[in-house]
Amino acid sequence: MRLIKRLVSVNLIILFALVSVGCSAKESKVTMGGTEYVLSFEDNFDTFNEAMWARCPEQEQQDGGGRWNDSCSYTEDGNLVINCAVDGQGTPISGAIRSTGEYEQTFGLYHIRFKAEKADGLWYAFWLLTDQMSDETVGKGATDGAELDIMELVPHTGELCMSVHWDGYGYGLKSYCEVAHVGDDFYDDYHELWYLWDETGYRLYLDGTDEGCLLFDFPGDERGDGTCAVPCDLIISAEYGTWGGDVNDAELPARMLVDYVQVYKKYNK
Repeated sequence: MRLIKRLVSVNLIILFALVSVGCSAKESKVTMGGTEYVLSFEDNFDTFNEAMWARCPEQEQQDGGGRWNDSCSYTEDGNLVINCAVDGQGTPISGAIRSTGEYEQTFGLYHIRFKAEKADGLWYAFWLLTDQMSDETVGKGATDGAELDIMELVPHTGELCMSVHWDGYGYGLKSYCEVAHVGDDFYDDYHELWYLWDETGYRLYLDGTDEGCLLFDFPGDERGDGTCAVPCDLIISAEYGTWGGDVNDAELPARMLVDYVQVYKKYNK
């Protein structure tokens, strides 16, 4: 899959107050909204599974002069490490991985437990992408392909964002984003995200799965001209750019640690 520099064109931003509640345990079957979901993919990152994950191309990202670098994506102490640093030539480098052909899915429940270290100049991301987003002929709304940004976390501004991008990356690109704000103490602990993508749209929960944990709710008809209905790859990454502020070498290296990722699909009895 060819990864393309993402453009940000936000039509509307809604600010949310962020409330943190108790974490949920790992489960092999989960019920949400009366629907049962069963585990279809899991990685606990005891080792780097080359069959399931590929490091993203070592290329420049965004407008901050940073590059993805293979050495910045590895496992350590039961975590995936997405490392952000500056190399010997003064270039900001960071890690990025994507799921291989061994895994892709249409619709489902996505669960990640992670900890992000605070540093200016960068942001961390957990997102889904279809090959169709690189096709400039698409134009039927998100139904035939989209980029689904489950989370983009920007330490410089304290923003935690969820977005949908559709109709290709060219002149027809359309986007919708909502933003919550987190405090400095957010970076002290692990957090869990639950992302429900179904035929109706997209919902993001933080540190739990009850309605009090709901952070964002995007109906597909209103936020994408229809809901994405094609298979997506899974990506975990960090990168630099204007959005992240100026790079502060004194704050690097900084890391995103991922304890595990789980994906569920609807349970057919």
